[in-house]
Amino acid sequence: MKDTAPKFKFAAPNNWLGGNVPFPLNKSFVPPPPISDKQRSEMYSLYMLDPEKYSVRALSQKFHVSLDRVDAILRLKGMESAWVKGNTLQTGFVTGMERILGVPQFTADAINTEGMETNEATFVLRHDVHEADMMEEAEKNDPARQRYQRMYWESLPEFAGEATVPASLERSRRTAERLAAKAAQAKARKYLPVIPDTDTIQTPKALVQVSSKAGRPDIHFIDVGTKFLDITSETKRLAHIETRARLRAKKVAQKQRLTV
Repeated sequence: MKDTAPKFKFAAPNNWLGGNVPFPLNKSFVPPPPISDKQRSEMYSLYMLDPEKYSVRALSQKFHVSLDRVDAILRLKGMESAWVKGNTLQTGFVTGMERILGVPQFTADAINTEGMETNEATFVLRHDVHEADMMEEAEKNDPARQRYQRMYWESLPEFAGEATVPASLERSRRTAERLAAKAAQAKARKYLPVIPDTDTIQTPKALVQVSSKAGRPDIHFIDVGTKFLDITSETKRLAHIETRARLRAKKVAQKQRLTV
């Protein structure tokens, strides 16, 4: 104890029992550094500035953070922005914990225009958690800005009356789901090619197709449609194809005039 304890008398960044790892008997456990509060604030500011441009998926790609983690950051920052009105936040504890945990300080230069972290050490440490998070591909289609900013409160009589806000929100949610389903159908009709059925090629009617083989696990093929299709990129791609087609047609017409 006399030889080991003095090292841990005062808090210091990454002052672990195992030296470079927290636990001496588990060398494989190397926890990634948490996301700094400054980076979380930057993500929330970008989202509130333009929810369409800086959507959850765009922020996930830009900052190398999973969709669910971005969703949690925006929700917590929305709650913080609601609580800060008329109150003073105690940020000293956050600063101290970030120093103890070795959180790299976020700067505007930490993420370049391609969305890649210039701090290579931080990128390597967070690579495993990023890969694990990306296994969860579920994405919600809730209303954009209000789900992180607006809170509802309704006063009721003490012994009578029923709340009207929950029912109204439920109707709005069902309406939003119905409109989202219609938008998804319109999106699929516009961007998914329709291949006519032939004698050898038949379009499956069920969304989930199961391939079974004796002695092997079943393989499930799920038709996700345009769920993960980036409309902006697809629109640019189609516009680029049309532009190239027009240029080719123009060159062909010029060659024909020259030969005549």
